[in-house]
Amino acid sequence: MKRGFLLMNTGSPDSTTVADLRTYLKEFLMDPFVVDLPWPLRALLVYGLILPRRPAASAEAYKQIWTEKGSPLIHYCTELAAGLETEICMAYGNPSVPDAIERLLADGVDEVCLLPMFPHYAMATTGSCIAGVTSAIQGRAALRVAPPFFQEPTFITPLAGLLAGVDEHVLFTYHGLPERHLKKDAQTADYQINCIETSRLIAEEAGIAPEDYSISFQSRLGRDKWLEPFTEETLRQLPAAGHKRLAVICPSFFCDCLETLEEIEIRGRKFFLEAGGETFRMIPCLNNSPAGFHCLKTLMGQADAWPSA
Repeated sequence: MKRGFLLMNTGSPDSTTVADLRTYLKEFLMDPFVVDLPWPLRALLVYGLILPRRPAASAEAYKQIWTEKGSPLIHYCTELAAGLETEICMAYGNPSVPDAIERLLADGVDEVCLLPMFPHYAMATTGSCIAGVTSAIQGRAALRVAPPFFQEPTFITPLAGLLAGVDEHVLFTYHGLPERHLKKDAQTADYQINCIETSRLIAEEAGIAPEDYSISFQSRLGRDKWLEPFTEETLRQLPAAGHKRLAVICPSFFCDCLETLEEIEIRGRKFFLEAGGETFRMIPCLNNSPAGFHCLKTLMGQADAWPSA
């Protein structure tokens, strides 16, 4: 049996034009794993309320992080895939899932090993990735999926190393979820618990006492009840609590992207400093660092134990 590896992440628009943002957001938000409303309500929300206005604002946000190499997320993921000699695809946008699957099948692969680049399982991320790849394969190959790696030493240790000797208060911020996702999906139910465990492991290895770090959840969308505390509110409250020097780390992201570079490093910094904070230091994701390569290579080496999907 010939095995082929597939790295997968969320994705980015093809450019920072409003038209490309509209295309990307439509694909992203119409995913029933992301906006888990019945199709008529989801379509009304996306086409009626979000797409008429949000693409322009999102285009401006992406312009602030875009580089000469394009999307940072796509750049980092592409370099990781090239160095590890794997295929790469994005849940939304390009490189697409169908194209990646066709390349693997054309190479004679009859077992696809999917590595979603999300340390913590959520139906809106890993769950959606599995569904998309399964649909694209259409039974033409077997499928294995890497389990969540929120406790994996090769993930925890380098992040702890980035915090070694830290003398600021540390904020661990994770991508938020609607609380109903935790109740709706059994595998998502432990998402918040697992995020807390990742923070504990990193802090313990970095020598950070429990009172010297906080945990919050970012990237809310809509008016439903989401996981709390919210990152934006936490950033505004920390200075008043006496934490005026801050280091922020985002362990639910393997590669820096809009949610880390624009939402946290740009807007989050502004919220914190305007609230009376004095220094704000952003800790990078693993990205295409040697530690990033080592972590993914280690996970790939465990593929024989990955469960079949």
